[in-house]
Amino acid sequence: DITNVTIEYADADSLPYPDGRYHLVTCRIAPHHFGDVPHFVREATRVLRPGGILAIVDNIVPDGTAGDYINAYEKLRDPSHGRCLSQTEWQDAFVQAGLTILQQEHLEKAMVFESWAARHDANMQRFLHAMLSEITGEAATFLHPKFTTGQTIFHLREGIFVGQKD
Repeated sequence: DITNVTIEYADADSLPYPDGRYHLVTCRIAPHHFGDVPHFVREATRVLRPGGILAIVDNIVPDGTAGDYINAYEKLRDPSHGRCLSQTEWQDAFVQAGLTILQQEHLEKAMVFESWAARHDANMQRFLHAMLSEITGEAATFLHPKFTTGQTIFHLREGIFVGQKD
């Protein structure tokens, strides 16, 4: 029996908890759906006790127009997509919220285009595939698509960020 863990659902932009309630706040692969990610980081920090830990895993994009392209591409596939932050933006959000970054890293993950785009009809799948086929520059380097018979693979990155409340 685990008796010291609380799991609750709440609005990420307005956590209904008093200041300093938690030792640990975690969030995995969700912030890019939130309306204001830096505000969420401040809210999560607010509910942490001094010395408390915030641990986040979320998709990240490169800075600049390449990141804008990838966010737009994701939004076409998933209308609930808000905006992935870059590693730099995550670092800034943690520091501005009063967190000391203890750990950060990124992991590359291979995505199978056909299953990634399967929620759409054939026309949208062709459109998304064409966008991936024609991609250039830093966005192409970041996604580095590979086209084989019957399957297309591209890559996304997840950032892992762990910070401690000062």
